[in-house]
Amino acid sequence: MEKDKEPELYLHKLTEELERLDAQYDDLTPPSLQELEWLMADAAVQRKRRERKELLLFWGVSLILICAFLSILTSAPMIYWIIQAIIPIVGLGGLGIARIRRNREGVQE
Repeated sequence: MEKDKEPELYLHKLTEELERLDAQYDDLTPPSLQELEWLMADAAVQRKRRERKELLLFWGVSLILICAFLSILTSAPMIYWIIQAIIPIVGLGGLGIARIRRNREGVQE
């Protein structure tokens, strides 16, 4: 007889919890159209500011790196060519190591 009451008890508890949840969100009102437009406009302005800052940072770092490499090229061309050779070798080596590790992990799983 108790087994027959268990589903009813769970259903009753679930109904109570859902009613309590509905009661918490009943008093919420959606924002007006003007508020939504203002929020969208404000978000667009913030996004443009952030993009402008990122672009300026990109150009600043780019110019610094180009100036540094050009100054190295004019003052010590051998160091410049060594750097130009090392960077791709290190990058390709890192990719190769990552691929080997990924293959080993795939075999072990």
